[in-house]
Amino acid sequence: MLGKWRTHAVYQSSLFETLTTIKRNNTKLFTDIALQEAIQKVCLMNLDIVKEDFIQVFPHTGRPSNYQPELFRSYILMSHFRYFSIDKWHDYAASHVEICAMIGVTPDNLPGASTMRDFITRLWLTDEPNHIRLAEKKPTTKYGKDKKPPKRPGIVSEMVGEALNGKVFDDIPESLLQTIFNKIAVFPSAGLSLLGDTNNLFTSGDGTCVLSHASPYGHKICNCIGMCSCERRFADPIAGWGWDSYHEKYFFGYSAYILSVHNPSLHIDLPIYMRFESAGQHDSVSLISSLAHARSLFSCHFKIKGLLADSAHDNYPTYDLLNQWGIAPFIDLNGRRSDLKPQSDYIQFSDNGVPICTRGTEMTNWGYDHKKRRIKYRCPEAAGSICSCEFSDICNNTEYGKIVYVRTIENLRLFTPVPRGSIQWKQTYKQRTAAERVNTRMLTDYYLEPPKRYGLKKLCFFAFTNLINIHLDVQIKSDDTSFQTPRAWKEAC
Repeated sequence: MLGKWRTHAVYQSSLFETLTTIKRNNTKLFTDIALQEAIQKVCLMNLDIVKEDFIQVFPHTGRPSNYQPELFRSYILMSHFRYFSIDKWHDYAASHVEICAMIGVTPDNLPGASTMRDFITRLWLTDEPNHIRLAEKKPTTKYGKDKKPPKRPGIVSEMVGEALNGKVFDDIPESLLQTIFNKIAVFPSAGLSLLGDTNNLFTSGDGTCVLSHASPYGHKICNCIGMCSCERRFADPIAGWGWDSYHEKYFFGYSAYILSVHNPSLHIDLPIYMRFESAGQHDSVSLISSLAHARSLFSCHFKIKGLLADSAHDNYPTYDLLNQWGIAPFIDLNGRRSDLKPQSDYIQFSDNGVPICTRGTEMTNWGYDHKKRRIKYRCPEAAGSICSCEFSDICNNTEYGKIVYVRTIENLRLFTPVPRGSIQWKQTYKQRTAAERVNTRMLTDYYLEPPKRYGLKKLCFFAFTNLINIHLDVQIKSDDTSFQTPRAWKEAC
């Protein structure tokens, strides 16, 4: 059962008292910028709001489990200081009284490494997988640069149908971690306006490869001599082979799909959702389950109005789903598709889906009619886009000029509410790189892969601690008056 829980206010008061005492004995200790930032982070991170979520993973009987908020702070600090080994982090924290103070304990009652490992298991909503299975051969087919392996035909269409029928795809073991991440990182960032306009949120979706450093071939448990096809024991039995289209090679591990938000006024990128999928799963499949689950989690807080994604997500079922959910698509066209341009006997279109006039110039976009779901285009000369046109007398019967209406419902892929090729479309689509920058922060800056971890439970847990630190990095730089306490700690220390 869940034992003693010190409130955040009591923790802050105790931390301030301890750090003040430490500073008297070592005035140079708090000149370290990383230490100052760590103090501000643990002061900002109010764990009282997730107490109810912790209670559900503890039985109502048995020996009380204490130091649960302290254990969570320990992991956040472990990620902040770039420690990879739980044992090494425990030894480091035990020998530094200021680290113990930030965790919320004294060196004498610091939870052990085994207790820290058990804490991860408690937050993982599934049992341990069977470690005995047949070996999976490494694929040999090469797909080339920026190309994904073919997905099962019709899978995206099937998932879109399920999503429109109300399925939210929330049956994942990391759902509790996502809930905790939302409460202590995403929602506070939204409250500080770090995500921008939450009633008009534009999110970028992208998958990234997460390596598992376990052996992809397993360990023999049979008595066969030489190579055999018997079952083997795997340290990471859920991991599988996937194609890394950027590095043009196969990897063994998982695929993490992340939804991120770019704030153009503050020039910051923040993640709002993450889920782990099999390594071989296509990004277009991961998008449907991720977006459906994210909408259910954020329905009372955010309104997603736009989706930014690369050409791997360019398929008709996705456009149909976004259209019915009222989400504007900003998805790059897949140039390898044979139906890139719309067919018409009377109107020619550019590669961006914009009508071309007799002169060969793209016509001028004159707005979108939401009621009739159509885009209005005018003669570029009459609209003032060009100075003159030799075909003006032929095309224009009135001073207003020739008009072409394009109904988006006829081809949601080419005729998007914000026209492809327009300045607004291009400027918005530039924000898509937020997803790639967030991926880099999680994998490289906070070192998710170099420690050679393996197992979905560990990789997912430390990935979420990294994402929380990304939010805290931005929050401690906020000037919001409701967060004066962390700056007070900085001044005091």
